[in-house]
Amino acid sequence: MLNLARSTTEHQVTWFAQMITINFGMIVAIYYFLHGAKLALKIFTFCAYTVGMMVLLGEMLVEANIKAGVIEALHALPAEHLSRPIVRFLSVYDSWLALTTRITFNLSIWLFWFAMCYLLFFWKRDSNQLDSR
Repeated sequence: MLNLARSTTEHQVTWFAQMITINFGMIVAIYYFLHGAKLALKIFTFCAYTVGMMVLLGEMLVEANIKAGVIEALHALPAEHLSRPIVRFLSVYDSWLALTTRITFNLSIWLFWFAMCYLLFFWKRDSNQLDSR
């Protein structure tokens, strides 16, 4: 059970890293290409971005639910049957550190989405200042 809980964390971190990669790709695309595009292309790009992010978020939520089930099952076991690594894992999972991590994961996904919305539709690039370095 401990391996299952740890593998769900690994999957969540991997999908989060993919989200970060997608966001950096969007920033580059907006800066170099999409800032001057017509509204229809911007809307299409944002919809495609949103669908991709929702797929990754959905997979992360599946993993989070599996992990919650494993944690519940581990908590239900008698304390004398838990190995030391499981006790330590549960103590970290129940700590402020895990709570802060979960909150950060959730807020960052919203931050990514709102940032891309702002950059794509409201940000105006200063055309007088080009990258000439």
